[in-house]
Amino acid sequence: MINKSRNLRGKALIEYKNSLKLSQIQREVLIGTLLGDAIIPLRYDRPTYLVKFEQKISKKAYIEHLYKIFEPFVGQPPKIRNIKGGGANDRQSVWFRTYQHPCFKFYYDIFYPQNYICQKRLKRVPKIIHKLLTPRALAYWFMDDGTFKCTKTNRDYLLCSHSFPLSDQKLLRKALSKFGIVSNIHRDKNKYQLYILKSSNYIFVQNIQQFIHPVFL
Repeated sequence: MINKSRNLRGKALIEYKNSLKLSQIQREVLIGTLLGDAIIPLRYDRPTYLVKFEQKISKKAYIEHLYKIFEPFVGQPPKIRNIKGGGANDRQSVWFRTYQHPCFKFYYDIFYPQNYICQKRLKRVPKIIHKLLTPRALAYWFMDDGTFKCTKTNRDYLLCSHSFPLSDQKLLRKALSKFGIVSNIHRDKNKYQLYILKSSNYIFVQNIQQFIHPVFL
C-alpha cells in the first residue's frame, strides 16, 4: 500500500493531518506500546506530540506490523539505525515515528505527567491504566516489552516493566487483576518487573493470543 501523504506538501499536508483521527484499535495499541518501548519524545524540552516506535532488528517484522497500523499517521517507512557502544556491542534497531498531531496530546499528558519537584516529565504508568488496559493493549505491551522462559513443564511469562518505579508496578498489577491475571512484582537489581503466576498463565494467554503477531508464535 502506498502512503498517499508522502506526496503531500504545505497546505495539502496540513489539511490531510487535520482529517486524521485515531481508531479504537490504534488507541488500544498506543496504550500497550507506550507501556513498552514506544515514546513521545521531547524537543528542546517541549513535547512533540508524535510517537516513536523502535525495537531491535530481530523484531523488524513486528515494527513493520505497527507501521501498517499507524501508516495514515506516518510520513516515512521504518528505518534501520546503527547503534555503537553505550555499554553493549554494536547493534542495529528499526524504527519509525508518526507525524506530530494533537490526538497524541492525551497520551503525552497521561504517560508523562507534570513533575513539580524535578520539573522534568518522565514516562510513568497512567493513574487510570485499569480503565485503559484491554486485551489488545495487553497483547501489544507483551509483544513490545515482554518475554517468556521455557521450563520442562511450563512457560514463565514476564512483563519487563523496568523503567517504572514500584508505585507504578502496583498500578499495573492491579490493572492485570481485572482480567483475573495474578502477578508478582520481582526485583531485578535496583528495578522491577512483573511475573505472571503460573496459575494465571492460561487466562493470560487466552486474553492476548488473538492479537499476537505470528512472529511471536
